[in-house]
Amino acid sequence: MTAGTPRYLVERGADDIRTAFRAAIKICKDKAITNAVLVVPQKGGWDNSVVAEFLGAPATTALMKDQAVPLTNGVTMNMVSQRTFPKYVPQGLVIGAHISFDAMESIDDGCDAKAILYMPWNEKEGVDWLATWQATVIGPNNWRVPSSNLTAPVEQALSSLTQNINLSTGLVHPSDKASAVRTVGTLRAAGHHFDPREIRRWARRHGWSSKAASGLEALARK
Repeated sequence: MTAGTPRYLVERGADDIRTAFRAAIKICKDKAITNAVLVVPQKGGWDNSVVAEFLGAPATTALMKDQAVPLTNGVTMNMVSQRTFPKYVPQGLVIGAHISFDAMESIDDGCDAKAILYMPWNEKEGVDWLATWQATVIGPNNWRVPSSNLTAPVEQALSSLTQNINLSTGLVHPSDKASAVRTVGTLRAAGHHFDPREIRRWARRHGWSSKAASGLEALARK
């Protein structure tokens, strides 16, 4: 996962698919990206989806056969399911098309991309992803996204914790978990208040895996 990867979101709506693919073309042009991967919930039956209908029969047939299609001049696009997304393989633009927040979490964990574009299936999952990554909204911007309310001392403590544990294993090692427990305990003893969900989101933005960040959130809830 690259926390600094530019991330974009298109809200679900009447014209979200057209908006998303126009945005995809612009992102590729602006960032000199030559390949895109479209991630869908599953390939079985995808040819009957609204995204497939938008792309048209020739492109849909080719994508279903694992063939690349032109997204725009000089940019090709192939399609994978969320289960077969190739983790840790360099990508240009990754487009999550109506996949769940949990699926996007898995992709974010193992994604080596120049940019990520998410088309959420519903507002709840879209808002959660936006709040986690503070992504850029393209097109209509009507969803209310909670802003981070973590204070400077809390963020400083989390930064110190992040620098002193092995992020590749998260809180698996007993000493790293003990450090996290001490950090949370010290903050609470000093009277600092925080939303455990915001702790998780902060961790995700600063290089923690989804599993490790969830572990930290669980400690913050105790």
